[in-house]
Amino acid sequence: MTPAQLRGARLFFTPAAGGAGGAGCFGCHSGPMLNKQPNDPDVAGIGTFVEENFFNVGIGDHPVQALNALARGRLDPTKLGNDNFPYHAEDIGRQEITHNPDGAFKFRALTMRQLKDGRTFFHNGSFTKVRDAVEYFNAGVPQDPTAGAAPTLSTRFTNPRGPGYPRGLGLSGQQVDDLADFLENALYDAAFVHHDPKSSTDTFQPNEHDLTYSKYHQDLAALGAKDGFMLSGLAIDDNDPLARRDEGLEFLNVTSQATITRLDGEHDGNAYRITNAGSSVIDTHLLVIVSGLPSDARLLNASGTTSGGDPYLRLFLRDGVLNPSDSVDVRLRIAGDEGGRHTFKLLSGQGNP
Repeated sequence: MTPAQLRGARLFFTPAAGGAGGAGCFGCHSGPMLNKQPNDPDVAGIGTFVEENFFNVGIGDHPVQALNALARGRLDPTKLGNDNFPYHAEDIGRQEITHNPDGAFKFRALTMRQLKDGRTFFHNGSFTKVRDAVEYFNAGVPQDPTAGAAPTLSTRFTNPRGPGYPRGLGLSGQQVDDLADFLENALYDAAFVHHDPKSSTDTFQPNEHDLTYSKYHQDLAALGAKDGFMLSGLAIDDNDPLARRDEGLEFLNVTSQATITRLDGEHDGNAYRITNAGSSVIDTHLLVIVSGLPSDARLLNASGTTSGGDPYLRLFLRDGVLNPSDSVDVRLRIAGDEGGRHTFKLLSGQGNP
């Protein structure tokens, strides 16, 4: 990196609060793709999807929202552009998905990589230069009056230096230039944007041609390569614990983290309540493996059988997580004499264990 880019990097990773003098960008843009908070459990490999990665920084609607509003009859087209009726289609961001007012005007913190090819920035595309986006955060003044007046407006944007300090980051013009240089150039890799027409790989991610060995790479198939999986056996893209579980490459044993209680008075099978007794979430799919059934007993509602021959039932957790102290009920329909001797093993992950 150039000296200017190094200065910009220091600003990026130095906090803004408490008089530290930095821009504190890493507080919302951490992790490999610089799009998560540093304490995001997903960065740590636990895999919780946290709402704190969405922010209201006072940005207005995308112009296309005007068409949506007109189609829904929410705006009077004769008044658009009238100073007494300011345009606002109210692109409410995360709230539109969750229906939770706490998500009003919040949008996902995006990656800071390859910004030079972005051309437009923020969800409404109103900025066309990286430096202008940096200057927007430096000022800390909402662009849009409606989003800016919402209680969800982030103080990380308006007052990143903390109480008692003026709005914004307070960076000098030179510091804004340095930070923009770091974002636009130091985090840019030209190799990502050059297409080789002779390459057999025509997508960034491995595709059917790459991973269907039985059809396109029979020499690799003969050596044991499995269709749909990388030769290394690792995840296709992000090789972190969550990605490996999402792709069925490994499973997390959460048996010790949960308590299993039989529910009395239940009929048509054995009913149990599984409670997360730990301090961290149980996420992805919860697989209930039943071991120790006699040879003449079968689990009728099994989702599948493990590689070791035990039946299991797959539970799709609400919102993909079982939070601490939360419970989920499961009913086992066992045919034959189960004898009450079976035991349970709980795994977090997808695919066939």
